[in-house]
Amino acid sequence: MPLIIVHFLFKWHSNISFIQSEWTAGDIISYIAGFEAFLGTTILSFLALWQNQQHKTENDTKDKKIIEIENEKIRLSNMPQFIIQTCDYTKAIDHNIQLSDKLQKEGYVALRYSQTHGFFINENMIDWVPDNQCPVIEKIRLSNFISLVNCGNNTAHQVKLSMKIDNKLYKDKKAISVKKDDEIFLYISLSPDIEITNDITLQLNFYDCFQNVYEQCFCIKNMQEDIVIKTYSDVKLIKRSNCMNLQLNS
Repeated sequence: MPLIIVHFLFKWHSNISFIQSEWTAGDIISYIAGFEAFLGTTILSFLALWQNQQHKTENDTKDKKIIEIENEKIRLSNMPQFIIQTCDYTKAIDHNIQLSDKLQKEGYVALRYSQTHGFFINENMIDWVPDNQCPVIEKIRLSNFISLVNCGNNTAHQVKLSMKIDNKLYKDKKAISVKKDDEIFLYISLSPDIEITNDITLQLNFYDCFQNVYEQCFCIKNMQEDIVIKTYSDVKLIKRSNCMNLQLNS
């Protein structure tokens, strides 16, 4: 198009001095060719920049996805998890605490404060054993303890137990860290005079080493004189730690 315009301009002889051509046709063609080369280079440069930006966006997306997958692998490989099982209840006894002669004669033993939890349901209370009291129990009842074992791949931090009954949550104030293969001892006392129609839910909340927050819930059924407890449940991620949230610089 520029060459056609130049051709007709030089074919047209104007009597107006202002618009009369002072350049030769070769000069104009060289000028137009140089300008077109400059314009083409500029367009190609912008195209190259746009393509580079597109490639960078695609690579950032891929890199982010790869890092997210790697972070998830790291999280899962360090995730604590609990199961419920029968236990060696003698481990729950704290031999460093000396009880009074009266309690010893009545067959009571002292329990490890941090590792033992007791939840009582009777006509006087529905709650955990107060955290400011040294837990003691009759020795013949030790066999009723169950064990919550950390069978995961790392330490569970700030482990808190709760009981949910009829949509009301009873939280134990104790919060301890449980290493891999370590256990928490739990005693549940249900008075036969108390009727509970709905199932009871044992809820565990804890952190992993990256401060991700998890939850596990175990169903407890009151079957007349027996208590049936679900021994396994899936771990639910409640809150992901900020260190697991990847943000790439733009």
